[in-house]
Amino acid sequence: MTDTRELLNRITAFRQRLGDATPAPSVAEPESFRRSVLSLAGADGADPLPPQLTQRARELLGFAKTLLDRQRAFTADPVVAGLAAASTNDALIAYHRETTAMMASAVRMAQSFPESPSVQLKMCNGLEGVLEVVKERLTVQERALALRRTDYTRIDRVAACLTAMNRFQQVNLNVLASLAEELIEEARQGKALRVLHADVLSAASYPGGVELPAPARFVAAHALTVAQVVARVVHLDYEWASRPLPAVVAALVMDAGMLRVRVDLLAKAGKLTPAERRELEQHAQYSAELIVRYLPDAAPLAAAVACHHERTDGTGYPAGLKGAAIPSLGRLLAAADVYAACCAARPYRPAGDTRAALTDVLLAAEGGQLDKDFAEYLVTLAFYPVGAVVELTDGRVGVVAANHPDRLDPRAPGRPVVAVLADADGALLPRPEHVDLSASARGGILRTLPAERRRDLLGARYPDLV
Repeated sequence: MTDTRELLNRITAFRQRLGDATPAPSVAEPESFRRSVLSLAGADGADPLPPQLTQRARELLGFAKTLLDRQRAFTADPVVAGLAAASTNDALIAYHRETTAMMASAVRMAQSFPESPSVQLKMCNGLEGVLEVVKERLTVQERALALRRTDYTRIDRVAACLTAMNRFQQVNLNVLASLAEELIEEARQGKALRVLHADVLSAASYPGGVELPAPARFVAAHALTVAQVVARVVHLDYEWASRPLPAVVAALVMDAGMLRVRVDLLAKAGKLTPAERRELEQHAQYSAELIVRYLPDAAPLAAAVACHHERTDGTGYPAGLKGAAIPSLGRLLAAADVYAACCAARPYRPAGDTRAALTDVLLAAEGGQLDKDFAEYLVTLAFYPVGAVVELTDGRVGVVAANHPDRLDPRAPGRPVVAVLADADGALLPRPEHVDLSASARGGILRTLPAERRRDLLGARYPDLV
């Protein structure tokens, strides 16, 4: 039997094994898949390439090997492995499965190469096209994974610190300071504000991840959203613009005392009883006490944290302070806290629209509950922050690419630049089309697209947006 025939028989056997597999492609590639591509690519330790393959075919198969290595590294990532094992309806895992299927198609195409060099060259055009699509998809899913890993890592870091503080264990507060610096730098770069959420009862960011007692991750996710908001508006305040780091750190730890609240109370979907509300309201004072314990020289920070649920009209807690009696940082934290809470899901309601969240903050300020200056700072976030996936009034769907930073123009917060991704019928466009809504007298944004609709409409191409 010739070397060529033996090679083709091996690939045919691999193809048969693929055909016998489950119809939905697995995230994990069989080892035979790797061996087949290694052999075709002429890798060290593999059989030599048959002389009938053209040089271009050899190069393309070598390219396929590099893509396969990236794909295998992605599959082996703990986050991907955990999500895949959980059999969740995760857009990133579904996207990766399709990429795996495309890679398998490329190998099948290679096994059908004839001996004719001229026909091989023609088929190489098709193989190269498939491999370029695989390369692009790998880049998309790697970026989506990097965002997901960053979110999970940050939640775990904050949750671990808050847990240790409540256990009176040694805490490296430099971890929180470094994270605050990261958030401030992202704000300076104009990166998207990511509203984070973790279920009250969740113990790990992903199956197999670091486990922490509930509700640490729920509290940490909210704290990170508040900290992102503070990082984006603190430069507007004359008192805190020159020292944004303490303000962002305060946002990260302001709910540390929430870990002392019973989990079943935080997970309750119904209305709280007066006794339950009193128990919940103690968390602000608990947080301040923990800050004093770990940062004895940060009394002003602790005072601000203790007041982040106070209201300028005296209706807040724990002390019912009014107006200027509430520290300025406490008033800033209060506005950011209300906004972040409105944007995220809670056991008693779904996640709110960013426009509704900003409107609620402004109305609360107008009604005297929140400081007007700090509430107006949040207008710089716009009704639809950069990165928000929105539905336009004509049915098209896109992602906010930029906002017009004009606090004096009442139309500016709701008229951003949108990268349109899908037409009114839900068909994905071949490439994004940018529309500046401020330049149009008609049409606008109808709403922020709900998570389920984002996944169904955009998950097949944009797993980083769902």
